[in-house]
Amino acid sequence: MFDQKLRNMLQRYGLRATTQRMVILDYLMSHKTHPTAEMIHADLQSISLATIYNTLEKLVDTGLVIVIDSNDDKRHFDYYGEPHYHIINQKTHEIIDANNFDVQPLLDAARKASGLNISGYHIELYGIDPKDTK
Repeated sequence: MFDQKLRNMLQRYGLRATTQRMVILDYLMSHKTHPTAEMIHADLQSISLATIYNTLEKLVDTGLVIVIDSNDDKRHFDYYGEPHYHIINQKTHEIIDANNFDVQPLLDAARKASGLNISGYHIELYGIDPKDTK
């Protein structure tokens, strides 16, 4: 049944439901670690690194997966099934998921400023632990 859910999701985003796409998407949905392609490959060694990179790019192109820049010179990937934002520790590069504020006022302000109907967002906040600033 879960395979069918993945198939339907990929098809809804205009992608063929290949085994590799389903495995990688399932991995991203079940791992909240914001992995790099190399991290995914370490866990899914039966899939070549090139295939992982190509699959991630396809998933990013559709908007099903997003890229997070944590300032560690690596591309981190995240399944974006439910809107949330990211807080990135500038010292450790840890990426934290958060959804504890109402973004509607920001979306309303963006719509008012641009005249566009806002269809999505991607927010990254950066911070430093106060103990590290002394």
